[in-house]
Amino acid sequence: MSRFFKILSLVLVAGALNCVNAETADSSSKKLILKAQTDAANMEMVIKDNFIKAKYASAENRFTQGNIKASYNDFADLISRAKHDDYVFLAYGMKMAEYGFFDLTEDLFKKLDKNLYTENYIKDIKRFHFPSAMVQDRDAIYLADAYASIVYNNLAIETTSELINSNKASESDYKNYLISLGYYKSNNLPQALKYINNALIQNDVNVNYKILKAKILADSNKPKQAQKVLKEIQKQEFLTVDYRDKIRAIEEYILYKIAKDEPLKDYHLAYYYHLQGKSLLATKVLQSAILQAKEYSAQIFSLLARIYYENDEPLKAQEYAQRAYREDSKNYLTLITLADLSYDERNFENALKYYKQAKGSAKNEIRPSIGIAKSYLAMENKKKSKKIYEKLLKKNGADQDLLTSSLMVFPQRVDDYLPQIASVDLLNNEIWLGLANIAIKDGNYKMAETYLNNSYYIDENNFKYYYYLSLVLKARGDIEKSNLSLIRCSALDSDYAAKIYSGQNGYEK
Repeated sequence: MSRFFKILSLVLVAGALNCVNAETADSSSKKLILKAQTDAANMEMVIKDNFIKAKYASAENRFTQGNIKASYNDFADLISRAKHDDYVFLAYGMKMAEYGFFDLTEDLFKKLDKNLYTENYIKDIKRFHFPSAMVQDRDAIYLADAYASIVYNNLAIETTSELINSNKASESDYKNYLISLGYYKSNNLPQALKYINNALIQNDVNVNYKILKAKILADSNKPKQAQKVLKEIQKQEFLTVDYRDKIRAIEEYILYKIAKDEPLKDYHLAYYYHLQGKSLLATKVLQSAILQAKEYSAQIFSLLARIYYENDEPLKAQEYAQRAYREDSKNYLTLITLADLSYDERNFENALKYYKQAKGSAKNEIRPSIGIAKSYLAMENKKKSKKIYEKLLKKNGADQDLLTSSLMVFPQRVDDYLPQIASVDLLNNEIWLGLANIAIKDGNYKMAETYLNNSYYIDENNFKYYYYLSLVLKARGDIEKSNLSLIRCSALDSDYAAKIYSGQNGYEK
């Protein structure tokens, strides 16, 4: 963006918001812009205590490098020094539980406010990770060190031998899990199965243990047994998106392991990678699979299309979705991608057609019905759209996508729906920004700071974050930092910065 356009954007934004008077815009805008250019990520502009973010990065890095005691101390220091922020505590608590620092995770839980949001995550974290009983602190460090050695440092054989020959934490089901994991990573599947069964005898509710058992059975060429365990896992009603996604990913992994045809194995492996956020790796696997067999080309093209769509590459998504459609006009993933592409292109009649076809292909999926409702709304048939949303909300009132979409026809419910969505979808940045918007409109700037802190942790380069931050800073009387934040918003998205005006923002439009 040219310097002139940056100045123009600043003046447009400042004039509209009444955040910068004419004299300030005229005399100091160049200085402000130069400062924003050279120090765009100036931590003075950010409310967040960045020490905590740095401390977390240090703890994570030390853990993966095998310096477990130092990592444990970093996490403990983080807990003691962090300002109260439920989002931060939960995000870090999930990682500590994954690492086996269960006592620290419990310490975090004690700091959380008691509400639906925190209770949902506490339930899921414990059900997925926690052992049946805690071990002493020194044994916790010992077991965490074993996990890091097996998972991150390629020491599965040595670590497994050490665990078996040690009397430390001998009564812990988590120790049996780690021995099983070590054997699994060493490809000693019979012993891996023996020890995971031992762990499950002691603790038959831990889902992470069941996932490992399903993997062991799938790798042992016991597909029926693996699928039986998978069905047990699928019966677990996880409340949060984070853990539902973990279960969805393991489904694809098991299907990959038990599939017999190589192209089908590649399809499920690619889906597994995609669900883990490794889309580049997924596309490479699929591109290779295309050459192997025409029989599965429709599925492969459909998944490629979806990956490209979700990675904001609409031209490639359209190309592969059309190829998939020519191969199989009833494939659900193909239809929902074509529908979403059409909707994004404002071709609402086409979108409606594809959403209806997708609904016919997968009657239990809610996404096509949401698409139908929003397409009718876009076609100015609000009455029909509202009727569909009301029907869906009666049956699926906890679905976060439905709640979000329905706000287009029920904006008055925003105060109720956004907290509900946040309680199950920790990493949904738009929700935190929406909650910040509500808090700002209500004049609750302290709460807005908390929500913006959460947004910053998710994406510190989100242009809306800097816009809302500017409003909070203005309310606190810090006009210079407010101006800097507006400049940062303009640099990230000049169109948004130029269009916003007093009392309005992306949500209210």
